[in-house]
Amino acid sequence: MKIFAHALVGFRKVILETIIAETSVTIPGIKYVIDPGLVKVRSYSPDSGIESLIVVKTSKAQALQRMGVQGVKELGNASV
Repeated sequence: MKIFAHALVGFRKVILETIIAETSVTIPGIKYVIDPGLVKVRSYSPDSGIESLIVVKTSKAQALQRMGVQGVKELGNASV
């Protein structure tokens, strides 16, 4: 997988937020994480009986967990 390969000289690895930032996967060389502060959650409508995914703002706890992924290996920045 390309994400685990070293970045080319003069290039940086940047994560544009996905659920990967909440997992325990540590990707070497990540110095920047950009998080839009949104998450998809399951929602049920009793009127229609249909479940769907809706986009909502992340909780403060989720945002802090996502920021914690950056900086596991080295100093850098996380933006939420």
